[in-house]
Amino acid sequence: MNPAAQPVRSGTERSLRNAGIADELARRLRRRILDGPLRDGDMLPKQDDLIAEFGVGRTTLRQAFRILETEGLITVKRGNTGGAVVHVPQPADAAHMFGMVMHARQVRLDDLAQALRRLEPVCAALCAARPDRATEVLPWLREVHARMERAVEDGPAYIRAGRDFHEALVLLCGNETMKILLGAVEVLWAQQEREWAQEALADTGERVRRAGLRDHERLIALIEAGDESEVYRESVRHLEAAQDYPLRGRGGAPITSP
Repeated sequence: MNPAAQPVRSGTERSLRNAGIADELARRLRRRILDGPLRDGDMLPKQDDLIAEFGVGRTTLRQAFRILETEGLITVKRGNTGGAVVHVPQPADAAHMFGMVMHARQVRLDDLAQALRRLEPVCAALCAARPDRATEVLPWLREVHARMERAVEDGPAYIRAGRDFHEALVLLCGNETMKILLGAVEVLWAQQEREWAQEALADTGERVRRAGLRDHERLIALIEAGDESEVYRESVRHLEAAQDYPLRGRGGAPITSP
């Protein structure tokens, strides 16, 4: 055996062992972030404290930090006042990855619209099914609806409030899985919406915005009555009308990630 080759092999083996330890350390820190009680914006313990806690070297800790940074779970701030800032995953984070996958697969806008048209009404029906809807759902929906009414002559503000209304139907549905999955879909749709929003405002006008307000009023009334089936049907009808403009001439366009 060539003696000169031995140090190279040993160094590689040490590197692989360190990488394995770093992966395990990253896994443990990841669980700490995801399980709580750390909140978004909190700091991980200081590097010296983590080194003492886990019995690892500084190089291994930095490798683990790089893994977590790549996953978007921390941001490492350098310098004397630095440290690792925690980022708790949000639906927007899922939407970013979701959007890149759809972009890579050349998924069309009309495909995304169809998914939204079938899933959001489920959330609206779940809102109607909540026994606490009078206190936990309706006040929020009415507040957003009031903002839409005040903004009916201000197109951009109306669009923002309208997006808030649809996102509220998801956030208030009471089902965490739907909130996460459909929350990502809603964020992705809103990202695509920016491409045609100004054009839509010029083409549709206040009459269409007032029709949207009437649709939302009906949805609120049906949710208040607890009529799940009718809420679902009305939500499908409303979304079909709301999607008519963006899908006109754009339905075949591929989804783009920001």
